[in-house]
This record gives sequence, structure tokens and C-alpha cells, in this order.
Amino acid sequence: MWTIIQTEISKLKRKRMMLGIFALTTLLAIFAIERACSISRSSSYMDSFGDLYTMAFKNLATVFLPIVLGMFATSFFFDEHINDALKELLITPISKGQLYFSKTITMFLLSLALCLYTYILTILGGFIAGGFPDLNMQTIRQAFILFAEGGILVSLAILPIVFLAVLGKSYLLPIGAALLYLLPVIILPASFMGIHPLPSALCVYSFSSPMAADMVYS
Repeated sequence: MWTIIQTEISKLKRKRMMLGIFALTTLLAIFAIERACSISRSSSYMDSFGDLYTMAFKNLATVFLPIVLGMFATSFFFDEHINDALKELLITPISKGQLYFSKTITMFLLSLALCLYTYILTILGGFIAGGFPDLNMQTIRQAFILFAEGGILVSLAILPIVFLAVLGKSYLLPIGAALLYLLPVIILPASFMGIHPLPSALCVYSFSSPMAADMVYS
């Protein structure tokens, strides 16, 4: 199984789309860092490191990461169908279940990679912006927990889109479903807590740190 996952990761690295995804992820982190540099520490909006890492997390995990994973999962699961590679793969001793499971694990790894990449940029940004009295090992650890939770929970929340991508015979259904799936989260997230997986993840985030709890409340 690990060999199949390694193969999927190698295929992922060759996708041109990955360069664009990481470039946009970098821009989102830079935007949060720029805000930290431009806002005075006397302002309640940026008087602690928690303000910076929760801003970077919101930029990444609320809309961008779910859209990226939804689009990625759709294209990732359809590649074999488009290139007629699925028939050749199934000749080898690999079942469809193993193939789809390895792709799902690869999606989880991508989600974690984007979250941890943003986490590292945020830590560096905290030192670059300077002036945070609470930038210490405790808040750095709290930020890590929040980003790690986001990488896992957003991936879990996108699994219904993965299911549609596996069953569907075209891009239209899963991509359309992904957009409809995210619409209530963008418009009225609080109303869908406990019903929709993405807003429900906010309940878990709130236990990461006091700053994460403030982020969820706001």
C-alpha cells in the first residue's frame, strides 16, 4: 500500500497545478504577515501572536483549502479515466479499493502539507513582524495544533466530494457539488454548525487555544 501512495505522491509532484496551489498558499500567508507588519501592536487587532496565526489560519482553512481539495480530488480521481490508465492499473495486483484509498491518503497528505507550510511561514512572519509579547513555545505549539487540526478536519469534511468523484462519470457533478457544498459555509457558517462538516470543525478548533476560541466566536 505504501508503494502505491508513494507513486501517487510522485504523480502529484509532476502536476503543474501544484505550483499554483503553493504559490497562492504563500500569498495568503504573506497577506497575513503584511497585516501584522502594518498594524500597531497597540491595536487590539494585532496585539498578540495569536491574532497573526489565527488570521493566517482563517485565510487558508475557511474557503481556500476546501476549494483546493475539492478541485484537486475531482481531477485526481478522474485522471485514470481520462487517460485510460485505470484498465492498465487493474491488470496489476491492485484493487480499485486500494487505488482509491491511496488517492484519499494523498489528499490528506496534501492538506497537511499546505497547513504545515502556512504554519512555518506564519512562525517566520511572527519573528519578522516582531513586537509580539506572547511569541513563545506555548503559542507556537498552540498554532501547530490548530493548523494540524485544520489539515485533518478539512480533509475529512471534503470526503463527500471524493465519494461523488469516485461515482461520477464527468467533472460536472463533483465540481458543482463542491461549490454548492461550500456555499452555506461562506454565507451562514454558524447556522450549519452540527449539520455541515466544515462549520462543525469550528467546535474542535475552539479547544486549541484561547485565541482559536476567539477566532471561532468572531
